Amino acid sequence: MSRLERRRTFLILLSTLPLLACERKIDLSPRKVKWDQDVCTRCAMLLSDPLNSAQIIDPETGKAFMFDDLGCAIAWLDETRPAWHADAVVYVNEATDGAWLRLEEAVLATPYITPMSFGIAAFRSEEKVDDGKTLLTISESRKMVLDAVRERKQKSATRGHHG
Repeated sequence: MSRLERRRTFLILLSTLPLLACERKIDLSPRKVKWDQDVCTRCAMLLSDPLNSAQIIDPETGKAFMFDDLGCAIAWLDETRPAWHADAVVYVNEATDGAWLRLEEAVLATPYITPMSFGIAAFRSEEKVDDGKTLLTISESRKMVLDAVRERKQKSATRGHHG
């Protein structure tokens, strides 16, 4: 191969590198949690309940944000409103076996005991939900969480004025 041919081959290879970089697939799968070590992105509590935690994956970068309660994940998305929030990939633990479920595929129900007392648990199917519990849609869950956050802030502000 002549020097000119080697140079041409090198330049062709060099020109394909950006194409290869653009084809990099972003990992949107749930991350492995280090229980009692990973910290909730919103409230800074340790993730310690493998049946009631959540994670949000940034679909643009693949970065994972961990939460000790589904309520923290919902509240954080609403409070921070990242540019990608509408496309966020949200995972929740199945409340009976801890498997990761996509939020939109989960059956949500209340009231349950959860780490930050938002009270929403996720299940693979309606049959797994305990009798006497109320099924929720994602939008009902969001409203419930945001109402609880607002109420907690009001109580905190009231305590601050009377303390």
